[in-house]
Amino acid sequence: MPDCRNTRRLAITGQASVVSLLTEDSEDGTLLDLSRKGARLRINHLFQRGQKLTLMLNLPWEEPPVQVRLAAVKWVQQDTVGVEFLKVEADDRVSLDVFLASRSKHQASSPA
Repeated sequence: MPDCRNTRRLAITGQASVVSLLTEDSEDGTLLDLSRKGARLRINHLFQRGQKLTLMLNLPWEEPPVQVRLAAVKWVQQDTVGVEFLKVEADDRVSLDVFLASRSKHQASSPA
């Protein structure tokens, strides 16, 4: 399957709290990668493609958590889901952008 993303994903490990808007079921998972527009999570709960969620992303390296007020499940593969961020408040968007910019610079300057 071709990768048609136009934003770079950053491989990280963090924690994510996920709540289904429809059922209000909540589950904690592991954040595997992150971009400005979405994330990949490992989670034990079975979510359906198109399902709407809210997320609290607990980023690594002592960064403040980022709340995603609305996200949609784009794909599901076993215990891994891809989500697209649909609504992120301005303060959380700034925190996310600063985090991604700082980690991208850090990874680019690390020896391969």
